Amino acid sequence: MLHFYYGVMGSSKTAMLLMQRYNCLQQGFKVALVKPAIDTRIDANTVYSRVGLQAQADIVLEAGHSVREQLSWLAVRHAHNDFPYVFVDEAQFLTEAQVQEIADMSGEHEFYCYGLKTDFMGNFFPGSAALMRLAEDISEVPGGLCWCGCKATMNARVNGAGQVVKVGEQVLIDNQQSIRYIGLCYKHWKMGKAYA
Repeated sequence: MLHFYYGVMGSSKTAMLLMQRYNCLQQGFKVALVKPAIDTRIDANTVYSRVGLQAQADIVLEAGHSVREQLSWLAVRHAHNDFPYVFVDEAQFLTEAQVQEIADMSGEHEFYCYGLKTDFMGNFFPGSAALMRLAEDISEVPGGLCWCGCKATMNARVNGAGQVVKVGEQVLIDNQQSIRYIGLCYKHWKMGKAYA
């Protein structure tokens, strides 16, 4: 089955993924941890949550990688046949073809994809749009709050001067620029207001 858990910045998506992965490992299940190569916040191989949880990715996917081939390579490397549970962090960065491949493999594996639904401009990422179309189970990760205390539904890019930015490249990793990302309610995202 293909599951997509989405939430805004700061809703602890990666922390939930890492806790769910840990629970599967504790039960003795074979688990693969996957991340897109574009996510280099800490380093190329680490799945990292801002609450401090982290783990080494088993697979780092480039845009042209086949998910099936990468899982097969991983199984050979670990000398067993399969990974019944596959956890994908930052799933919004998957390509549409990779999401299609995951959907096609969802009868063989349980795929748990965690990521953003929309970017800082309110547009779908290619990966999240494909997941919204193809996932059999779609759930919002609750808990993202705007600075005003209302539910955060929008992702905002904030520049070094504290201003909300609504134009620019869709993907800028926050450790490589003088920017950060926060969750805002729709009202304050529309107003471009990052703080009280």
